[in-house]
Amino acid sequence: MTNTQQQALWLQLLISMSKFVDRRVSKNGEHSTKVAKWASTTARKLEMNDDEVEIVYWASILHDIGKIGISDRVLRKKAILSEEDWMLIKMHPTIGSNIVSSIDAYPSLASTISAHQEKYDGTGYPKGLSGKNIPLGARILGIADAYQAMVEDRYYRQGRTHEEAVAELKKVKGSQFDPEVLDVFLNVIDSEPVA
Repeated sequence: MTNTQQQALWLQLLISMSKFVDRRVSKNGEHSTKVAKWASTTARKLEMNDDEVEIVYWASILHDIGKIGISDRVLRKKAILSEEDWMLIKMHPTIGSNIVSSIDAYPSLASTISAHQEKYDGTGYPKGLSGKNIPLGARILGIADAYQAMVEDRYYRQGRTHEEAVAELKKVKGSQFDPEVLDVFLNVIDSEPVA
């Protein structure tokens, strides 16, 4: 088996794992696929090159793979998460980054996944990165992930409407999310059919 074949097999295994996580978290099991659609379209609108758009796409597909080891009890919990549960959730970007780090074809994939929960004002996790220190792909992914998480039904709550999710994103513009990237993202979701 060639290195290219091994990489392709590894990527297929990771995609299967990601789909498994999606089915455990969202009722429709398509969270990552929809995040990838929004994020890659936004990346193109931001004039990222084809290789960068591909990284954003694959990071979006695999961004929650680190949740593979978190129990359903935590992932589907209806009550407020305990501090211990929250610490487990906060580990998923680092775990996911470690899982995908051996995909040689996409060297910045791990750093994009690792930073997708960072916040523009530095209050995110796992490293507390802020502003432009957060990779652009991760800033895009964070917005697409937040939007999609809000609008889809989860086991512990019903999804919000598109309008409610947009209003929530606008409230945290400049604090949680890069304002320029958010503006482009909002244009994308307003011009694309809401799925």
